[in-house]
Amino acid sequence: MKSDNVKLTEKVFRTFLSVYGLESINALETPERMAKMWHEFLTRKPPALKAFPTSSQQMVMIKDFTTWGYCPHHLLPVKYTLKIGYMPHLRVLGLSKLPRMVDYLLCKLPLQEDLPDMIVDKLEEVLKPIGCGCYVKGYHLCCAMRGAKVDVEFITSAYRGVMAQEESIRKEFLNG
Repeated sequence: MKSDNVKLTEKVFRTFLSVYGLESINALETPERMAKMWHEFLTRKPPALKAFPTSSQQMVMIKDFTTWGYCPHHLLPVKYTLKIGYMPHLRVLGLSKLPRMVDYLLCKLPLQEDLPDMIVDKLEEVLKPIGCGCYVKGYHLCCAMRGAKVDVEFITSAYRGVMAQEESIRKEFLNG
C-alpha cells in the first residue's frame, strides 16, 4: 500500500510532466518510478553505528568510496568520492558503517561544504577518536548541465583532533 507522501509525490510528477507537455507512452509510469525513487532516497533509516573495543590507535580509513546524493538547490545528482579516516581511542566502528552513515547523511540533502563536518562530527560523537578526517570530491551535475558548464570536481574537507593538529598525520591520511 502506498503512503500518502508517495501518492502526493506521484501527483506532483504527473503534473510536472503535464505542464511541460512531456506525457508520452514512454513516460506513463514515470511519476510512479520517480515517487518511489525519491521515497527510497529520502526515508533512509539511520544506521546502527555499532562500536567495538580495540587497543589499536592506528589509523582506520576508507578511501575512494563513491556514492550519490542530490544538490539541495536544484535536486540534480552529485557524485561524491570520499576518504574518511580516524585514529581510534578504545573503540572502532564496524567497517560497513562508514558508507551507511554517509548515505544516511546524504538523504538530508546537505551542501557539500557541510558534508565533511557532518561526517567527522558523527565520528566524534560515536567514537571519541584521537583524531578524524574527511575529504570529499563532488562532481555536481547542476554545474555540468546548467549555465556554468564546468567539468570540475569540488573539494571539501574537515579534520579534528590530531589530524587537525599534526601535519604528518593529516598527510598520512591524504596520501593513504
